[in-house]
Amino acid sequence: MKVYAEHHKVQEYLKEQHLQGIDIVDDPQTANYLITGRYDRSKYHADLKGIIIPYTGHNNVDLDAMREQDLMLFITPTRSRWVAEKAVTLTLALLGRTIPYHEQLKIGNWSERNSAKRVPWTSIQDLSVGLFGYGRIGTYIHQFLRGFGCDFYTIDRGKVYPPEVKTVKNLTNLIQLSDIIIISPPLNHTTEGCFDKTKLSSMKHKYLINVGRGKIVEEEALYDVLTTGRLRGYASDVWYNYPKGKESQLPSNYPLHELDNVVMSNHSGGFTEHTNEEVNRDLIATLHKLLQEDYADQLDLTSLI
Repeated sequence: MKVYAEHHKVQEYLKEQHLQGIDIVDDPQTANYLITGRYDRSKYHADLKGIIIPYTGHNNVDLDAMREQDLMLFITPTRSRWVAEKAVTLTLALLGRTIPYHEQLKIGNWSERNSAKRVPWTSIQDLSVGLFGYGRIGTYIHQFLRGFGCDFYTIDRGKVYPPEVKTVKNLTNLIQLSDIIIISPPLNHTTEGCFDKTKLSSMKHKYLINVGRGKIVEEEALYDVLTTGRLRGYASDVWYNYPKGKESQLPSNYPLHELDNVVMSNHSGGFTEHTNEEVNRDLIATLHKLLQEDYADQLDLTSLI
């Protein structure tokens, strides 16, 4: 079995392992499996059997092109629990006013601690949480937040959900019933821009957290509802603008970074001190299963339409 990894560090690591029966090749056009986060028709060749994504999302993979050639798709699940933890961290930081308190205290401002105007924070306990996306990441988020006594809602996708997760028909219903909505699905034609001006304007006094993809939320509409106070707060690990190299780059075309009801993270949800080691072990396990031709965990491409 021939394998090629686009990231040079992954490629070097796999070569160092001397995997029996698995040849780590330098030419992707000879590989049976590509380890990559990007795929289009130009990468197809007759010997290609599948794509292995070592990241969380698949928005840079042309699923239609894969279906046409009946290719298999695998996504390493390792990063999901860390992305979920980042979602919880952002949620608690946003509601707890962690960043504004920190910035004010740096200049000796105690946020009116000794006056009637003292600035409070919001507890997540007993609030309702809407999980927009109940895949691996959404499942972990639910598990992590259980202890806070929240009510949980998600959109019914025909799956089997835990009894404490109530299902609703659509996003409108999810917004109506939730104090907090956490976004975690992939970016595709059904999710891109679904939090538009109408949906965001209906989120009065609510919070929105995004660990899915930036473009799931309409950028200009987001800025408008945050500056008018209609949306109470926004926290995100995913954005609209990314640096191509080491240059400075603000994450949005609008000055979201100037708002004190926004918490920003630099798309680091799946990157912890131990990420690379665990992902590499997961990749090797995946390759061994593929070599044995008994891999039952192939992602169903029809579920991603």
